Amino acid sequence: MTDADADETATLAGLDIFLPSPPPDHEQQEAFLDEAAALALDGQPITVYLQDEDAWAFQECEPVRALLDSAGEGALPITLLGLDIVVTAVYPSTEQMIRFAREGGAPRTRTSAAAAACGPSGMPTGGAPLPREAGGFAAQLMGGAPAPARPAGGPDMGGRRNLMGGDHGDGLPGAGTARR
Repeated sequence: MTDADADETATLAGLDIFLPSPPPDHEQQEAFLDEAAALALDGQPITVYLQDEDAWAFQECEPVRALLDSAGEGALPITLLGLDIVVTAVYPSTEQMIRFAREGGAPRTRTSAAAAACGPSGMPTGGAPLPREAGGFAAQLMGGAPAPARPAGGPDMGGRRNLMGGDHGDGLPGAGTARR
């Protein structure tokens, strides 16, 4: 291994892969294990857990336990990058394992969940800052102009209609009433 290879493996993130036991396709799992072993020999941090031999890991890893509780064993195999589930129900390819480990080890700037919902830059405009002025009740609290009045009126809720059939506002349908 060269110095450049050592520098690269130092920044690789570890992958945890949880496999079913017995596997639904023994040959496919053996081929995957061979690929994972080759990557591990090249310095990529990979840990493989087998369901029957490492049952403790399946119970102690919260994301795996939660996924198996909700989705069942059909979610196996499960690949984790840190505590993030990155692949479920299929064996990750060699290319995926390399990419996950490389990108997971790269330094990232953390954004809040609200900012992440706004896109990769944390802003819905794709990077252009939004105007910072308060509106509505917040503006009133800050001594600004009052919020605009809400429009009067609106639909008459007494005239609603149940589009699924049944109650039309005058009680439940009678025994002789056919449902549409």
